[in-house]
Amino acid sequence: MSSWAARNPTRAIIRPRTPPPRLTDAQKASRKIKRDQKIERTKRLHDAVAGYLDAQKTQIEALALAHHVTPKQINDIISNHTHYRTSRKSQLIHALIHAKAKEMNAGSRYSMAELREMVITDPETKDLTREQKEAYIAALEEHRERKGVSVRANNQAAARDVVATTDRIVKELDDLRVRTGVYGMLFVVRGHINDTIQSTMHGTDNSEDFWEDVYEHPMADFLRQYEQWACTQDQSNNDIACTRCFNLTSFTVSVTGKKDIMMNYSNYETAIVETYGVRLVGWPQGVNFTSPSNIGTVGDIRRLRDALKARMCYWTTLSPAEVKAHTAELDARRSAGEVVRKLRKKRSDAGVARKRKVPPTTNKENARSLKRTKVTSAQLRDAPKSAEFVESSNEDE
Repeated sequence: MSSWAARNPTRAIIRPRTPPPRLTDAQKASRKIKRDQKIERTKRLHDAVAGYLDAQKTQIEALALAHHVTPKQINDIISNHTHYRTSRKSQLIHALIHAKAKEMNAGSRYSMAELREMVITDPETKDLTREQKEAYIAALEEHRERKGVSVRANNQAAARDVVATTDRIVKELDDLRVRTGVYGMLFVVRGHINDTIQSTMHGTDNSEDFWEDVYEHPMADFLRQYEQWACTQDQSNNDIACTRCFNLTSFTVSVTGKKDIMMNYSNYETAIVETYGVRLVGWPQGVNFTSPSNIGTVGDIRRLRDALKARMCYWTTLSPAEVKAHTAELDARRSAGEVVRKLRKKRSDAGVARKRKVPPTTNKENARSLKRTKVTSAQLRDAPKSAEFVESSNEDE
């Protein structure tokens, strides 16, 4: 489940290209000669184009002086053309090249120029019926449509696709800004924590200032929050939370007969197995025995979750003989000098007397009441009792 293709098994996959065979020394030397010749031709072409542009610049300045206009007006007239393009229909030559590539690139790999030459020189492509031509074109269109909605086979191919497509979108946005003056922003973030896609953002002109002017936060903060939100979508309540629900952190009456016993991973052998006579069986191989919240990788979390869900990892009760054998094994390990039980870390002020805090009093009467000593029941019994009847002076008169 580490790639987008693995998380979408029902979708078609764009298979990565097979690496070409290693070149021999003779082939490397031949390619170096061709590369040097191509560099020389390119240099001559660039020099010729530069000379032409210099001559054109001189002519444009002369035309501007003759017609009393600026050189910019003449450049706008020369370079005026539309930027809008419609998608072209599939051509027969492209369909034949595609079919030839499927036929010839099974064992080795040929370049586009070589495949085109094969199609041109192939006598079978000369006399094709109308139905055959339509079949070739339909196969090419189906391939293009399937390629557009298929998923990349691995994370590396997906990351390269994102980089290439994002570069094209950024260029289109910048060009659109120049042509029409619009503002636009682009956020691209990964959709899963296992993806290797680099999140990126782009804003035309000064669009990035919008976030600081309106929300008083840089655009990068929103990109980070957007990535965090995207990575939590469609994760079905999080794998870690799903693992915790399988009664690992607390096991109750059904296993031990006691309530609210907390799991202890650090002292599992002594605090759990020796004390309560239970053991956890079937922990996945290669997964560290620790709390699920401390397991670092999502793959290990899923393995533990699947083992618990399939009841391959479960609690079992030990017999008294097994508990005694386990205790004897722990004693032998202690005698050998091994630390069996991990001690708790002491407080930094351990052994220092601490004053007890007195709760604050609201008034003086409460303060005096705290100072009074409590009277015990024995003292109450020894104290003289008051008279039941008290005579008054009014009765004597």
